[in-house]
Amino acid sequence: MISLYTMARMVSVWGEDCCEFKPERWITDDGWIKHEPAHKFFSFNAGPRICIGKDIAFTMMKGVVATMMRNYNGVVESHPVVPNLSTVFSMKHGLMATVTNRWN
Repeated sequence: MISLYTMARMVSVWGEDCCEFKPERWITDDGWIKHEPAHKFFSFNAGPRICIGKDIAFTMMKGVVATMMRNYNGVVESHPVVPNLSTVFSMKHGLMATVTNRWN
């Protein structure tokens, strides 16, 4: 049996600050998303035993973000909103936002 709680707090995998909440650990110095190897996220496993619901979970997460963007205002005014032309739609410079409730 594998403890996901313990694996998520392994200093050998995540570093000395593994127990600290640091969202910036997922962003490079240039401001891009840092891609980590799939084996670090054991919740979905990797390789031939990968979770068949992983893609559904990621789609649901994207749906939550889309809903938040629909219900709240806040794209940063000085941030250029430019699509990145590729097979997968993404923003060339990411999407910086300050979230405020749209309905109040």
